[in-house]
Amino acid sequence: MRQLGMDKKIEKKKWTAKKTLYAAGSILLLLLLFFGFKSFNKKIYKADASRISVKEVIEGQFQDMILIEGDIEPINLVLVNTLEGGSVKEIFIEDGVHVEAGTPLLQLSNPTATLGYLNQETAIIEQINNLRNLKLSLEKDQRNLDESLIDSENKLAETTRRYKTDSVLFTKDVIAKNDYIDIRESFKYESQKRNLLQDNVNKSSKDNQIQIKQINQSIEMMQRNLEMIHENIEKLMVRAPVSGMLSSFDPVIGESYGRNQTVAKIDVQAGFKIKGQVDEYYLSSVKPGQLASFSLDGKIVDLKVKKVLPEVVNRRFEIELVFVNEVPEAVTLGQSVQVRLELSKAQQSLMIPRGNYFQASGGQYVFVLNGKGEAQKRYIKIGNQNPSYYQVLEGLQKGERFITSSYQEFKNYETIEIN
Repeated sequence: MRQLGMDKKIEKKKWTAKKTLYAAGSILLLLLLFFGFKSFNKKIYKADASRISVKEVIEGQFQDMILIEGDIEPINLVLVNTLEGGSVKEIFIEDGVHVEAGTPLLQLSNPTATLGYLNQETAIIEQINNLRNLKLSLEKDQRNLDESLIDSENKLAETTRRYKTDSVLFTKDVIAKNDYIDIRESFKYESQKRNLLQDNVNKSSKDNQIQIKQINQSIEMMQRNLEMIHENIEKLMVRAPVSGMLSSFDPVIGESYGRNQTVAKIDVQAGFKIKGQVDEYYLSSVKPGQLASFSLDGKIVDLKVKKVLPEVVNRRFEIELVFVNEVPEAVTLGQSVQVRLELSKAQQSLMIPRGNYFQASGGQYVFVLNGKGEAQKRYIKIGNQNPSYYQVLEGLQKGERFITSSYQEFKNYETIEIN
């Protein structure tokens, strides 16, 4: 028999020429579809050249600044406030005139407060009179004690003379023993009485001095209270606290004012300042000493920030600016000016002018002309800004030209074909 050998296993090929051809064709088809789709999906917008504006990327000294509205105010403005509330009884002066310190401006009427002050005044005067009467009584008692002491000393002196005389006579048996004993006892009595009165006078004098001193202090304090009451009554008369030009003064007879309410302003006429409102976004960027300027009659007037008031009201905060040089004659109180506030020093930078394009692009891209009648969308990075330019940090070169008119119609396109 023929012995059969072991069967040889034949491995099957994984990739045949046919399969390789199919795979290559599939890849080629996908590439064609991809590039065809990309070419089909390429966004091109046709724009009329007369409807767009074009400007150039420039290089120069860029300075970060903002524009704010400022009002001319007196550098030293004093508020005139009521010291006591009441209704207007009489007006003595008109707005816009020069007043001297202490000039009466208006008289307020407050019957309730006035009656209260008068009742206090009456009570204090009564207390003062009572204290004065007590003081007079103490002084009178002291005088009576002093007079009693004087009488006692006189009587003691007289008794002493008689006692000395009778003592001599008694030793010579001129007078009887009983008369001598009587005069001796009288002398002892008058001596003790004088001593007792002397002690009472001394003690009373010290006590009265202390009490009278306290009475005088009480009277002085009550007199000061009376003065304060008179001052409070006088507070119903509103007077100019300083000399200067009166403004914002427009009271009406019968109008009511509360305590510490402003009724007028007085310009001390020591110069002018500018008060401006700044967006809260710049709160950390604005510091005292920063420079600013505004245009007046074709000339630039230099300013500097004197004070920053950090309190934010309605998303804005206040700053005060003063004139660097002499105040121009054309500056008037209440005038409004547009101030250019410098936020940084000038530095060499690429810049693009501001325009309507920013509203649609948000400053993220611009359409740059390529010299072939087209403009390509290009993403950029901008830094600071001022009223005229944006600072360019990335994405553009000096001399390149780009569309600065509105992008609203073609903001979703990549290429602009300019006809």
